[in-house]
Amino acid sequence: MSFYEDRIFPVALDIALAGIADTRRELIQSAQGRVLEVGIGNGANLRYYTDRATEVVGVEPCAAMVDMAQKKVDKLIADSEGKISRDKYQLKVGGGENLDLEDNSVDTAVACLVFCTIPDAEGAAKEMFRVLKPGGKMLFFEHVHAAPGIKARVQNLLNPIWKPLACGCHLNRNTKHMFEQAGFNYQQIEEYHHSKMFPIFSSVIEGIAVKPG
Repeated sequence: MSFYEDRIFPVALDIALAGIADTRRELIQSAQGRVLEVGIGNGANLRYYTDRATEVVGVEPCAAMVDMAQKKVDKLIADSEGKISRDKYQLKVGGGENLDLEDNSVDTAVACLVFCTIPDAEGAAKEMFRVLKPGGKMLFFEHVHAAPGIKARVQNLLNPIWKPLACGCHLNRNTKHMFEQAGFNYQQIEEYHHSKMFPIFSSVIEGIAVKPG
């Protein structure tokens, strides 16, 4: 990874997404049991996990970001004054396309603004489906291709320029369809414009997808 990807972009991303903290908190607080978060990044979501999440496995391809996330774990443990065990958090360098986890071993999966960036997003969706237990849930919040119209055309036009600036982020992925193709059923899903996000990537999907039991 480059200095830009390791040090500049994570800070810029945190600033750009500061307005959606409440959305992320609501999503993450629903996680329970053994949790897998793909694309955990610099650990921005770690503070939102509750005691219902007994183990948090975080996977992230950028080693520098994993180091940042580990520092957040260290602070959480220190601030808890012994209430949080270090064994609760397992952070790994790796991609969502090839998860080092057994079949049917995860209670909750989390996809939070990550499927726009994963190179083989279809493969990652299938992997998350594989490792979830039957009846397990994937909590998702993802920015997606806008509905047909001017905004969607602008996204298509800007995407080749945007990807290198945003470390591989795609503006025009149909992530809803991707999850369906992987085998998930939707327990609930909202498709809307998020007013706290930049307009070019403010079309989002949010909800809960289930692996059939």
